[in-house]
Amino acid sequence: MTTVLVVPLFVCMPLNSDTALFDVQARMAMNGGVLYRDIVEPNLPGIVWIHMALRSIVGWSSEAIRAVDLLILLGILAILCRIVSNDRPCWLMVFTAAVFYATRNEWCHCQRDTWMLLPALLALLIRIRRSHERDDQTPLVSTVSTADYDHRVTSDALVRSVAMPLLEGVLWGIAFWIKPHIAIPAVAVFGYSCLTNRVSGRRKLAEIGLVLAGGCLAALPGIVWLATSGAWAPFWEMMTEWNPEYLAAGRQRQSIDRWWMMAVRFHPWWIVHIVAVPLAAKNVMQRFQNKTSANNANILPSTELLGVLYLSWTAQSLLLQHAMDYIHVPAILLGIAVVSASPWTLPVEFRRIAAGSLLLVGVAVVPTFRPGYLSNWNACLRHGSTSELRERLSHGNFPHWTDIAAVAGFLSKHDASDKDLTCMNVHSVHLFRELGISPATRYWSVGILHELFPSHRSEIQDTVRNQHGRFIVVENDESELAERCAALDDILNGMTTVFQSGTYRVLAERDDTVATSITARTKTQGRLN
Repeated sequence: MTTVLVVPLFVCMPLNSDTALFDVQARMAMNGGVLYRDIVEPNLPGIVWIHMALRSIVGWSSEAIRAVDLLILLGILAILCRIVSNDRPCWLMVFTAAVFYATRNEWCHCQRDTWMLLPALLALLIRIRRSHERDDQTPLVSTVSTADYDHRVTSDALVRSVAMPLLEGVLWGIAFWIKPHIAIPAVAVFGYSCLTNRVSGRRKLAEIGLVLAGGCLAALPGIVWLATSGAWAPFWEMMTEWNPEYLAAGRQRQSIDRWWMMAVRFHPWWIVHIVAVPLAAKNVMQRFQNKTSANNANILPSTELLGVLYLSWTAQSLLLQHAMDYIHVPAILLGIAVVSASPWTLPVEFRRIAAGSLLLVGVAVVPTFRPGYLSNWNACLRHGSTSELRERLSHGNFPHWTDIAAVAGFLSKHDASDKDLTCMNVHSVHLFRELGISPATRYWSVGILHELFPSHRSEIQDTVRNQHGRFIVVENDESELAERCAALDDILNGMTTVFQSGTYRVLAERDDTVATSITARTKTQGRLN
């Protein structure tokens, strides 16, 4: 029943601005543009490649990509269920994690951090299987010789002993292309496995080599694509010259207020960490405390390694990343799994009350299950994700969906095409996605890029001043929250407003045909009145 209620509403929710940008970048690359050269992107291109692949299969609708996001979540939960199920049903873990994810705001969906959890969990599953092999009866190819070859080792086992760590490395490499922060959990999981596995040093070295080789295999296609598409040079410039400023700007934007507001939005789910962190630490440390004990062999590698993944993932998201909701979603999903996988001495009745209370509060503080929100269910099934529905289903303040739809309609009416439009604000990036066009310059959102990359401000200003296209869109509320820039204001002073909807203004050069016709129409109406 919950699935029937929630899924249509989830699919009809609006996309966040990050996902819209990935779509714009993917469409530009698919239409012959060069990523990094034709559009600024300070991150690795893995998510853009995924959008290119997905959009070529499922099309460009928001419903399609959100349906894919649901499938990815189901894949994540299926793998977690495989990892944590120790002859016990995992339906409560799946239900709890699904409710948590479905009730998050749209900024938490279709994001890199959650999507890279899928290949990371597949790699973890392989590592767990490898960790069950705690003897030297299945040698790796680099340790096999005529002298020590054991006839009990079949060719299939030999192939598996090579293919599995190689595949593990490929999966970690795929996750790295999506977001390089996965390197910390990957090293933690593999390092812990090597420390605790009772295998020979030669075999450990061979396995390390195979995992690294798998990572290199995952890297090669991406490097070839960057080189053959002409993106390698701008990619390298972006990573070495622009990215350090991007990271520094992110650190400067951190504040106690940001973390507090995120904690409020995540209430009560942050409680999961209070329970999961000590449980995971206990599961991990148990092996070292019982290093000489016969009970050591009975410790489940799945419980240990899941704890290592959870602790390292949580650490990198808290210490190295920002107070952005979507960054911290995977850690809570993993925390729910850790709690589910750990042995409990508390009575079942108490655990059920605790889980039920968490779910009850988690549902009560969000709009997802409120009558007014659920009343949109029928419209979702009948009409799909319209601008009016996005406005009602959105959890955030930006953008204003009905207004941005009106702006898109105006621009479409006046035949806006590639290179015709400049957007000053972040959330106006949806206009490029809705219209299926590329920005006038590589600076898809002038204001935020001007703020994030201070050493490139003059370059941004000069480029936008000379190549801003036919139209510039400004959103007043968002502009008031951003840093003011006199140089960018000067660009707007030379233009006239040709359309306005809510807080959105469309500006054009005074001698543009649209501006001229609107001015003439206004004068005519004035004379008639």
